[in-house]
Amino acid sequence: MESISDTARNAGSIANGHNSFLENVEDLTKALKDVDTPEIARLRAKVKIALAAARSAAADTAVQLRDQAQQVGRRTDSFVRENPWAVVGIAALVGLAVGIFASRRGD
Repeated sequence: MESISDTARNAGSIANGHNSFLENVEDLTKALKDVDTPEIARLRAKVKIALAAARSAAADTAVQLRDQAQQVGRRTDSFVRENPWAVVGIAALVGLAVGIFASRRGD
């Protein structure tokens, strides 16, 4: 199961790649601005519209991810406040399991 920090890290990596791609496409359209054929002008207009839509979709996705992370944080906080001893027990079991695996790995 992927942790929240892993998910955030993966989303950040994807966002960086997405932004880089969009910047490269934008650079390409700027490089073609000197070409005055009607086909290139039409294609450049379509690309600009697609870039705007992609940037908008990326912004919407970022907002949704942030909202979901905040919701998970609120649920976790609520669970911990309502069940402190259960959380302590789970943490103890996880610590014990990690300790056992670590001691076996060292042998």
